[in-house]
Amino acid sequence: MLSSYARFLLLISLVALPIKSFADSHYQSQKVVYHMNYHDEGRISETMTNISNHLQSLPEDQIDIKVVVHGKAIEYFVDAKDNQAKQITLDSLRLRDVQFIICGNTLQGYQITKDDLYEVEDEDIVQAGLPEIVHLQQQGYVYVRP
Repeated sequence: MLSSYARFLLLISLVALPIKSFADSHYQSQKVVYHMNYHDEGRISETMTNISNHLQSLPEDQIDIKVVVHGKAIEYFVDAKDNQAKQITLDSLRLRDVQFIICGNTLQGYQITKDDLYEVEDEDIVQAGLPEIVHLQQQGYVYVRP
């Protein structure tokens, strides 16, 4: 006969099993490109929350998110150089393997370099944002513009 503790563990595992199985089978692997070209602080905050929620919905090895940043959205990365809250937001998403892709044309238009942005590396910069979005879609990424 099972002890009370063993029955408790068995009951918990039986209850949790269907939930885990549903979560594992509900979504297939996803590759997503988020498009961000606005500088409305509220909208950017909502986009970052959308991305975070998206990441929580799938296992880490089943989701690949890239964010193409161009136009006025570049100002968020300029502001983040001196804004700890924005740094934390960006860092937390980067730690979950979200890649922020920066438009080189926007940098030229704003007359800035990657050094004027928070934690942007050479490999994060592409020549042009919109063709990069199309390129990613051709690679199987689904387009999202919150």
